[in-house]
Amino acid sequence: MIKHITLLAIDQMLSSSVAIPLEMLEAARAQLRVKRDARAGFKVDVVAAELQPLTMLGGFQIRPSKTLPDIVQTDLIVVPALWRNPRRQLPALAGTVDWLARQYRAGASIIAVGTGVCLLAESGILDGKPATTHWHYLDAFARDYPRVQLQRQHLLTQAGRIYCAASVNSGADLMVHFLGLQYGRELALKVEQQFSPEVRNPFEKKVFYAGQAQQHPDEEIALAQTWLQQNLQRPLDLAALAQAAGLSKRQFDRRFQAVTGQTPGQYLQQQRCDAARDLLQNSNLSIADIAAAVGYSDGGYFTRIFRRLAGQTPGEYRKKVRAKLFRGSSSGPAGMV
Repeated sequence: MIKHITLLAIDQMLSSSVAIPLEMLEAARAQLRVKRDARAGFKVDVVAAELQPLTMLGGFQIRPSKTLPDIVQTDLIVVPALWRNPRRQLPALAGTVDWLARQYRAGASIIAVGTGVCLLAESGILDGKPATTHWHYLDAFARDYPRVQLQRQHLLTQAGRIYCAASVNSGADLMVHFLGLQYGRELALKVEQQFSPEVRNPFEKKVFYAGQAQQHPDEEIALAQTWLQQNLQRPLDLAALAQAAGLSKRQFDRRFQAVTGQTPGQYLQQQRCDAARDLLQNSNLSIADIAAAVGYSDGGYFTRIFRRLAGQTPGEYRKKVRAKLFRGSSSGPAGMV
């Protein structure tokens, strides 16, 4: 159970890379308190090298609640994005870099946003691991940290307890994912809906995992997953899938859950829901037609499943998507942020 979270504060950081996670954590705490859940008692500290106000981009200030030496043990650290070329700030951040390495080796998980990833690379804890960073810093990062496996095409990476996000928006995706891991998908969806959920893609579809192939070496199950993804409209025939894999139904079901964390039926429903999200956002098909396109002959049943997995009805989701994507002036592309 998460007991303590550290939001690292650094002079001239992008304050949104810390403010958004903080607000999401407080939204999660509010949901837990409604349920009288003891896990709402986690503590969050804004921590800096010194106990004095720090100037953010734009000139306003933030006051840390503790200093680095005050934090003996923490469960999660959020490292903010730094403004412009972070290399200029690194000499003054040597103590912070060392502290991050010590906390990671003591068991802390770390979420680093944008150019803040360089602090992890500087410490050496990213050596031999995948990472990503802000697009304008990719070439310099690759030159400065050749031992890190830079993933230029990915906005998110995970290597064990280290998560990297290329941007503030991707950092928000990471927080939703982390909240889901800690407190369940239902709570994460409620938090997500308060922070522009309509254009968010699932974390699992964007992330680059360290050692992904080694984490999923079951070739028969991988083939079954591919078949399900490519045949969303077909009814689930567990016996046929098991036979194709050369397994009994019981063996197949057990191995599938071991690999994916879901039953085949749950996996198929999630894939259908994800496909429906894409169609709701990017097509003018009716909701009934979308239901049929992703394998549901009963529109009411599709709506119930979608609401359970996405936290809102298909109609509500589409309304939010269109409001976001097409809002703006007529003089140029709308909704481009």
